[in-house]
Amino acid sequence: MDTITIELTNQKAYKLIQDLEDLNLIRVLKQPVKMSLLRGKIKAKMSNEDIDKKLNILRKEWERNT
Repeated sequence: MDTITIELTNQKAYKLIQDLEDLNLIRVLKQPVKMSLLRGKIKAKMSNEDIDKKLNILRKEWERNT
């Protein structure tokens, strides 16, 4: 069997895919989301809280400069 990747552009298409799977015509394979190459190169991992703090600092700098 061939494996293909499909990008759905309409929510109705997802329902059709589910119907095809229910009829045992296709099998939907969930693919894990890959991290970007750049994210893998980061040496110091940041928690969500640290990221939020940094973003708030950057936003304040942006607002100050306008």
